[in-house]
Amino acid sequence: MKRNVLGKPSAFLPALFAILLSALVTPSQELTVTDVQQIISRAVSKAAAMNVKVTVSVTDDEGNLLGTFQMTGAPTMTLIRSVGRAGQGLENLSVPSTAAANSKAGTAGIFSSGGNAFTTRTASFIIQEHFPPGVDNRPGGPLYGVQFSSLPCSDIAIAGLPLGLSGDPGGIPLYKNGVAVGGVGIEGDGLYTVDRIPTDNDQTAEETIAIFASGGYEAPALIRADNILVEGIRLPFANISSTDAVPLIPFGSLPGLVTSVVRAAPPTDFVPGVLGGINGQFSSRFPTVAGSALSVAQVQQILTASVTLANRVRAAIRQPIGSNARVTIAVVDTNGDVLGIFRQPDAPVFGLDVSVQKARTSNFFARIDAGTKLTAAGFGSYVARASSDGLGLNGAIAFSDRAIGFLHRPLFPDGINNSTAGPFSTQLADWSPFNDGLQLDVSRTALVSPPMMCRSAAFEKRTMLPPCPCTTIPEIRNGLQIFAGGLPIYRSGVLVGAVGVSGDGIEQDDIISAAGADAFAPAPAIRSDQIFVRGVRLPFLKFPPRPFLD
Repeated sequence: MKRNVLGKPSAFLPALFAILLSALVTPSQELTVTDVQQIISRAVSKAAAMNVKVTVSVTDDEGNLLGTFQMTGAPTMTLIRSVGRAGQGLENLSVPSTAAANSKAGTAGIFSSGGNAFTTRTASFIIQEHFPPGVDNRPGGPLYGVQFSSLPCSDIAIAGLPLGLSGDPGGIPLYKNGVAVGGVGIEGDGLYTVDRIPTDNDQTAEETIAIFASGGYEAPALIRADNILVEGIRLPFANISSTDAVPLIPFGSLPGLVTSVVRAAPPTDFVPGVLGGINGQFSSRFPTVAGSALSVAQVQQILTASVTLANRVRAAIRQPIGSNARVTIAVVDTNGDVLGIFRQPDAPVFGLDVSVQKARTSNFFARIDAGTKLTAAGFGSYVARASSDGLGLNGAIAFSDRAIGFLHRPLFPDGINNSTAGPFSTQLADWSPFNDGLQLDVSRTALVSPPMMCRSAAFEKRTMLPPCPCTTIPEIRNGLQIFAGGLPIYRSGVLVGAVGVSGDGIEQDDIISAAGADAFAPAPAIRSDQIFVRGVRLPFLKFPPRPFLD
């Protein structure tokens, strides 16, 4: 947690909350220039002792790049490669090693919080076609598709990551006094990938160096991913628990070049506030406003209903057990404009971009012109495939984001081996986490032209360069998202926008979004769970067992 960008708590906060906030938000819980230099020095010293050449990046907990160092002789480029056919999607694309290190650090930083410490290895585990990876006839990972969020072309992300969220081991979160403050990322083997075989206990040089770099800034043991279970499955943190000490080289004597100037963490993007009597945070960039068919009071009603339930919902990915979910909630208009964002304190920051992606995706596919817009943008093949499955994309169906994700899996029904791909997915023969179908295709041009670099090199946040935004379809300008937690909302049977929730387990995201949408729910007859595709009922919502703490 960092200082309020406005310099002091908002005037309407209760006095006691403001006092507590000012006591908690101290510079000792932010990364300073000295901290960043020490982390880089530890990384480079370990790499030198191992006789490997790497690039090191450090970010804060909101994804802001705080410094990058490239060792003399380190590869300047790295190859995106997994199981897909070379040349398909992003497979076999060569990208700067600095971009890979930045994305690894940023992923660990914005994925983690005071209740969960996740790494890029954790991310890899939850984005593949089966969960856990390699186990047949299991659904896709719970955050399947999250890799294409917090993109550099996003109008929502605080500091877009050059390659989006990373599943390549070598990104480790950083903590000070038990508070999440950022991440460190290491790139050096010339290959940017995911961990396809999590049972082999591979111990990479990149992860070894990242673990050593985080010394003194380690995540509390209780909240590490390997102390968090999802569906009874233990998540991975790192395959390296500790590593031998080496002599530390002073920062000014490190062998290499600073490629991104070292700086301290900037002021936070979030503004403390109260909604419905509940303390939380608003985005400094997205005030609550009226939409084309929703008043400010109605937007606040949706946000309040969601956060009120979130405070009762049992968290799926937080320690200690018995914690409530911590999420970000977004409401969008029918044209994709953000009408309001509210975030619970300590919600993982990745949920900011993802909550809006979910809302925009749910809204877009419920529009009467979704198919027309996709076709006009050059994605008519997906529209034709959906049509062959009886889906017109013409506003007749209220698709939840869970339903869109279900149709976007390389195995349909989700996870069932020896089945064909859903209408929005790449066929399994070409599929990879870097080539998943419509989700990637709508944003691919923005990502690769110029390669993964939509933002200026300046530290001014959100300075955008062509070809941003992420897509040519304005309603989904920061890209699609294809895992649960988004719902279209209606008034008198007419689509008026959508609500999206992100930051905890997907069943938790679903039930919290359902609370927000409850007074604006679609007619039961048009919900996606009334539709069958290839004899399979589509989902709409799925709630967790024993969802409430009270």
